[in-house]
Amino acid sequence: MSLSRRTLLLLIVAGTLCAVILAAALILPLLIDVNRYKPVIAEQIKAATGRSVDLGLMSLAILPSPSLSVGPLRISDSAGYPGRDALSAETLSIRIGLLPLLRGHVTVKSILLKKPTLTLIRDVKGRWNFDDLLLAAKGASPTGSGAQPSGSTPVSVAVKRARVVSGKVLLYDDFVTPGARAQLLLAPVDATISDWGGSEGASLSLDVGLGKSLLQATARLMTAPGSQHLIATTKSKGLRADELALLLPWTGLVRLPGMQVGGSVDLDGAVKMPLDRPEQLQFTGSLALHDLSYRDATMTRPVDNLAGTLRVDGQRATWEGFNVRVGGSSVSGRLEVEDFARPRVGFALKSPRLDFNEIVATFVPPQIAAKPSASSATVSGGGGLLETVSAQGTLAIEAVRFLNFELSGLKASAGLTQGVLSLRDLGAGFYDGRLKGAVKVDLSRAVPTSALVVDLEKVDIEPLLAAYDPGLKGLLRGRMTGGLDLTAAGADMERVLGSVKGSGRLELVEGSLTSFSILKQLAALLEMAGGKGIGREETPFEYLRGALEVAGGKARTDDLTLHATDLDLQGTGWVGLDATMNLAVTTRFSEDATKGMVDKNARLASFTEKDRLTLHFSLDGPLASPRFKLDTSKQIDTAKEKAKENLRRRLQDKILKQFGNEPTDDGGR
Repeated sequence: MSLSRRTLLLLIVAGTLCAVILAAALILPLLIDVNRYKPVIAEQIKAATGRSVDLGLMSLAILPSPSLSVGPLRISDSAGYPGRDALSAETLSIRIGLLPLLRGHVTVKSILLKKPTLTLIRDVKGRWNFDDLLLAAKGASPTGSGAQPSGSTPVSVAVKRARVVSGKVLLYDDFVTPGARAQLLLAPVDATISDWGGSEGASLSLDVGLGKSLLQATARLMTAPGSQHLIATTKSKGLRADELALLLPWTGLVRLPGMQVGGSVDLDGAVKMPLDRPEQLQFTGSLALHDLSYRDATMTRPVDNLAGTLRVDGQRATWEGFNVRVGGSSVSGRLEVEDFARPRVGFALKSPRLDFNEIVATFVPPQIAAKPSASSATVSGGGGLLETVSAQGTLAIEAVRFLNFELSGLKASAGLTQGVLSLRDLGAGFYDGRLKGAVKVDLSRAVPTSALVVDLEKVDIEPLLAAYDPGLKGLLRGRMTGGLDLTAAGADMERVLGSVKGSGRLELVEGSLTSFSILKQLAALLEMAGGKGIGREETPFEYLRGALEVAGGKARTDDLTLHATDLDLQGTGWVGLDATMNLAVTTRFSEDATKGMVDKNARLASFTEKDRLTLHFSLDGPLASPRFKLDTSKQIDTAKEKAKENLRRRLQDKILKQFGNEPTDDGGR
């Protein structure tokens, strides 16, 4: 098919025009030195933003679309931070769509920013170093007085695609944590932004380095009148907890002094963050925790083996499969958390074994490892984890150690408020018996204080005394019932015993007392007289009871009473918490035992009261082997009273005989 001369001519003209345009596109960048315009460009940018610009070598290309490259690039910070750069980059390349430009629209086909460093600063009043740019973008001057010239038509700008390669973000924030500067380095940052300036909002793909961790997310920038929000979804695994902790100030959580964390986290969820208030970030999703550890400046050791799945919805979270270990103690169960800045926690926890000594020692401030001064008992522990968190819930513990004592099957309602740990409705097995009541431990003080109000039921006293002091093993047997109301200060047995105060009433039934020195002497005397019910090795008794007032390391009593078959003891004085004693004791033998002894030794009759042989003595020294001392003055008084009584009876008998009555038969006693 042959072409007409007209068609052929049009083709030649069109080809010639294309060749001219192509030649112009290739030749113009060589003819035009764009670097001549750097001062003009820098001046225009400064007029629009108030920032000075340092432009490196610039290059222009026409094909395949108009593009401009510059590198390196530096943009200064605002006037409030003189001498600093807000943005620097190795190179910046911009490609612009030609046809939209001919229609009066600026369409940026692509932006490529290589190795940029962006510095963000917020002062104590909450003002960012880019606030002036936001005001300028809204058509106002930094003071709010400027406005876009009337009658001018705003130029619409849309960015189809922008890429950031190997970037860095430096953040300095004096606002998010009052009184302290929060700092953060994000690197490397690789991001792709699409459709910036479009009606649907810009979409982003982000890879953000946080130390050795890599946060991966897709996001959309949503613009509404008066606000801009970034909504991102992320699914990142193996994030290091210590690196994630750097983000805490901007998530509403407080980074406590000296805080150290370890372990890893898998993150799966969505984040909504206002660009002008990043600390109002809200996360919805889950965090799977793997072998986390935690310690802050108020703790003497870390808590570790923190695990489970934390499901978060804004300021609420549920922690399923919760697990934590403190030394040899471990706890597991379920938690519910509200308000991450000042967490309120509900829980249902259980444990195979819990050592309260370890827990108390963990949260005792390091400065009191040595013996504290008298004034240190009221010094605050310093705003650690326990003072930040409040909690209420239930505990079920198979085995518990508290000071020197062991409990089993403990169940209680537990609470934590301002560092005070409380156990209410407490019930537990206690040395083959039961313990019920309440315990409170104040861990917020430099020297922790504790309060104990408990009832005891049928507790086996022998292993209890052995746990208290191994030297008391085998001294006393029986089942103890009663109640104690005590307070103390200290984190170990020695300090607790030195400070304990309070009262109690205790009773032992169906027990026996090891026959230390005086009882062996009494046993020999009773055997000589044919009495029974007291042995040389131990003394069985029906009950041993007394009320106690505890202070100054001593339990004082005025009504200590022991009742056995042929023997009653009554004591006053004190029993030391250091396993010593000082008691004044009155011993009364039964009437049958007294009669047998007096029949064999008539001189003993002078020491009887109401037909019962009565001895007065003191016990002083170690509980297991006290020193015995007969109270001779009281014995003499008893003999004198008995002599007076015998004299009265003889006079009475003489008078009755004179009147013809029979005398009394007192056997000369």
